[in-house]
Amino acid sequence: MALTELQVTQLNNMNVAAQRAQLGTILGILGGVGNVYYLDPTNGLDTNTGTAPGSAVKTFLVAEALLTANQNDVLVYMAGTSSFNLAAAFDWDKSYTHFVGACAPTRIEQRARIFQLSTLTGASPLLTISASSSIFKDFYIFQGVNDATSLINVRVTGSRNYFENVHFAGAGHTAQAVDGGASLNINGGAANTFYKCTIGTDTAVAATGVSALTFGPAIDAAHNYFDHCTFRVWANSTGVNFVETTITGINFDNTFEDCIFINRKAAGGVQALASAFVIPGSTTGYLLLKDCMFRNATTLDLNKTGCLLGNMNAVTGADLSGVAVALHA
Repeated sequence: MALTELQVTQLNNMNVAAQRAQLGTILGILGGVGNVYYLDPTNGLDTNTGTAPGSAVKTFLVAEALLTANQNDVLVYMAGTSSFNLAAAFDWDKSYTHFVGACAPTRIEQRARIFQLSTLTGASPLLTISASSSIFKDFYIFQGVNDATSLINVRVTGSRNYFENVHFAGAGHTAQAVDGGASLNINGGAANTFYKCTIGTDTAVAATGVSALTFGPAIDAAHNYFDHCTFRVWANSTGVNFVETTITGINFDNTFEDCIFINRKAAGGVQALASAFVIPGSTTGYLLLKDCMFRNATTLDLNKTGCLLGNMNAVTGADLSGVAVALHA
């Protein structure tokens, strides 16, 4: 459930105990949450307490500093006409703290926005999530500046986190849409769930080596689950891919259920992907696909590793199972 403006107003009018219980219900945390703080880049002031929408703080670093780890504290981002720009790479390292945008729950480019400051360089990743057991909902994080040293948008190293309706948008500038560019990287994080998230962007043409999602290089990126997610790229090279894992990038299994993989086809980026997934043959884990669909990819696993398994009909010729085809009456 998204946190709507009406719900924010209702929360503001409740006493503290009722507010915590209501927000706990929205986030699915039995028994309510800890302290609730508000971030408002448009109307907030960093001299405010942050404890109500009308006394929200203005900047992300000040807001996050108010949270206490292991207390189920919540930071609510009040969407408006302004975004906030990260002036330095940041690590969300407080376990059992939660971040939710108060905006329309669109599936892409939500108005609760986090951007990379245009003068920031070397932010790779821009945001690291090393915390565990945290909830992230309804926001957009975009990395799109003229800097070839800022290649990874978000890296998840923590485990058992839940992401809902988050748009991870990396490689948003042609300088970043180069080899090593990725919207989301899972490096050692295990048992994370991504529900109705968008991973990738199709606003800058991508060169060889760009991925929407990468696993690795740690060995225990296991049991991550992608449910009803959309993966996006805009390939100007056959060497772009939706998902790539290094030689030790996956262990056990990672699952994609009812996901859509879209390679935009338009002027400036017209190449079908040589392989939707790039998997080294010696990888011991599995990528499991259930009821997924692909657009503009020549094959799913060019290396034919046997590590990519799915239920989208048997492959009898070219490796095209699950690829979107024209439907006729």
